Amino acid sequence: MSIADIFGILAVVYILGHLLYMLYYAVGIYHLNPFVKLKPLLPREKLLLNENFPIYGKLPDILKAKFEQRIVWFRSRKKFVFYGNVADKEELRLILSAAAVLMTLGLKDYKMIRSLLRILVYPSRYYSRIKRRHHLGEYNPHFKTVIFSAETIREGFAIPDDNINLAIHEFAHALSFEMSKKSSWEARRFRVGLKKMKELLLDASFVEQLSSSQYFREYGMTNLQEFFSVTVENYVETPAIFSKDFPQLYAIIRQMLNFDFQSPAVSASSKNLF
Repeated sequence: MSIADIFGILAVVYILGHLLYMLYYAVGIYHLNPFVKLKPLLPREKLLLNENFPIYGKLPDILKAKFEQRIVWFRSRKKFVFYGNVADKEELRLILSAAAVLMTLGLKDYKMIRSLLRILVYPSRYYSRIKRRHHLGEYNPHFKTVIFSAETIREGFAIPDDNINLAIHEFAHALSFEMSKKSSWEARRFRVGLKKMKELLLDASFVEQLSSSQYFREYGMTNLQEFFSVTVENYVETPAIFSKDFPQLYAIIRQMLNFDFQSPAVSASSKNLF
């Protein structure tokens, strides 16, 4: 066999390997990997959930079991990549998985296969080569990737009611993108909710109420998608205040997510159990 033949074979192997890699991650075959084991939650992991998610202890047993089961699937089937010296990787994997699953408790399809394949975590603020600036977190729909700063993730859970939570915010972006690509009933219901939110933002009196209350972060006024992500942060962290001060908007988010964070026991009657 000549050197040219060897190089030709190597080139074919490289191309086939590259194609398999693209199929494995870009198309989402990673979710179907039979060698990835679903590891049940340990008692200490349930304690971590209780510490970082106040709602966890308030869930009825049927919803708690649903929450735990979905976390186990998510952390095993999504590709987590840690760059640099990130401490407590398994703890972050658990918390991030729980944050993503928390928003989808009322949805039948929680896997976000169309919108989210990879979660990248840096120790702190990182430089985005695509946007050419430093970030604390972002969602890239083209690569189906959410990128986080570990430091900012922990800050988001340190104060459970300040309405600032990077993990919830970025996963809300991924969920919105997911719903824009599906034709299911719950996806159509979600898009109707976005349309209603857009109409509210065109209402001068509503915008004035938003500005004067200072309840929502100003960043939410950047565009509709940012407004949705910011409102979900508030919906998760301070549902009682949200429902009292902005009942119309609260009802829209509740319908979109099919889950009431203020009354999780009521949500347990949903047919979308497992």
